[in-house]
Amino acid sequence: MKQVVITHGYYQPYFYWMFPIVVAREEGLFEKEGVDLRVHDIVTGGQPEDKANWYKEALEKNSRDFYFCCAWQGIYSTAETGKGKIGAALKSTLIKTFAIYSRPDTGFENILDLVESGKPIAVNKNADAHYVTLRNLAEFVPEASVNLTHLGGVERCFKALMAKGVDAATLAGPYAEAAEAMGYKKLLPLSRTEPTVVVFDDDLGMEAVVRFVAGINGAVRLINTDRPKYALRYKSEFRQVVERYLPEIQGNLDKIMPRISLPVWQDAKPMAKEEFDEVRNFLLEHGLSSAGKGYEGSVTVPQALQGPS
Repeated sequence: MKQVVITHGYYQPYFYWMFPIVVAREEGLFEKEGVDLRVHDIVTGGQPEDKANWYKEALEKNSRDFYFCCAWQGIYSTAETGKGKIGAALKSTLIKTFAIYSRPDTGFENILDLVESGKPIAVNKNADAHYVTLRNLAEFVPEASVNLTHLGGVERCFKALMAKGVDAATLAGPYAEAAEAMGYKKLLPLSRTEPTVVVFDDDLGMEAVVRFVAGINGAVRLINTDRPKYALRYKSEFRQVVERYLPEIQGNLDKIMPRISLPVWQDAKPMAKEEFDEVRNFLLEHGLSSAGKGYEGSVTVPQALQGPS
């Protein structure tokens, strides 16, 4: 089998979304599928606000051949730039961990206290934290009263919350678990069902996409088969993130680590039209995206990944 080369830009603070890729690489699953995955670190200073053009530039400069992101960001970016195709979507229990948190010293008892104060909620703009916060708050308060501020990746939002740069932040995954372990108040759990998507460079080719996704799915099955083993690996990656990006919480790790839980993933598969249309309609209704090329022009559906009908 002739190997295909695929480049990957790894942003370690978001390891929890990309953990199946970490496992597939370390267990040789990509090699087994004929994929030579070449990894380099990216954005050590935090994610930019304009991620659509950041992703576009990365694909054009061959810095990476794909990127992981939430469904909203994937649809927004491909619509805004006309670059890349959504080649796979996968769900995990991470989508159920989003919530708005505040420090105990803010005195906020509920989400209305926060909204009425006019204080901003730190989010990663044009990422899942942005959209899921906006969508959930719209069920309770007028959209015009929602005050959001972009501070980059989730670890930077958490850092700002701890440093009293903001009084509230939307967190997920291990950062939400860490905040709870440290006694931060959950003002509102945020409901999300939309998958994480993988957007591939248009020039990568269908065979490479199929092989890459097969490697991811092999990792998902390994994780599900031996969860104690991979829970240790997951926690070790989080410790590295704390050391490199969040040294402020080192002193709380004894409380935090028992709360860190290994997510559960489903296999990656093509994004369904119904999923795509629901997200796209939300973006269009709120003036957050251009129309783009619709489902057929934005999503690639490899026959090999469709499974039995």
